[in-house]
Amino acid sequence: VLDAERGAPDASITTFGEAVWWTLTTISTVGYGDRYPVTIEGRTVAASLMVTGIALLGVVTASIAAWFVETVRRTGAGAAEEITEEMGQELEEVSADVGRTEVQLAAVLEELRAITARLDQLERDRRPT
Repeated sequence: VLDAERGAPDASITTFGEAVWWTLTTISTVGYGDRYPVTIEGRTVAASLMVTGIALLGVVTASIAAWFVETVRRTGAGAAEEITEEMGQELEEVSADVGRTEVQLAAVLEELRAITARLDQLERDRRPT
């Protein structure tokens, strides 16, 4: 772009430093607008540099996103296995608790039936005949 712009009238890119600055702002898609090409050759270079900058930014962003998704998926899969294992253990504990509770309730019910039978007997004994 410097070769194309250096001798052009109204050119804003006339030194190597300006060309480097313009290249960095263009390829990073910042494009401050303080420097811009005015010739056809310079604009052709600019267009190709813009496409390259967008493509490069897209590839870098896609790579980071793919790494992030893969990391989350692996971490999530491990966490899901841990959660499933924990839930299985808790389910076994709850099932054991339910079993013990059923046994206790059966004992309480048997005792209640015995008490009811004794009360019925006492009531029969107290009635006048």
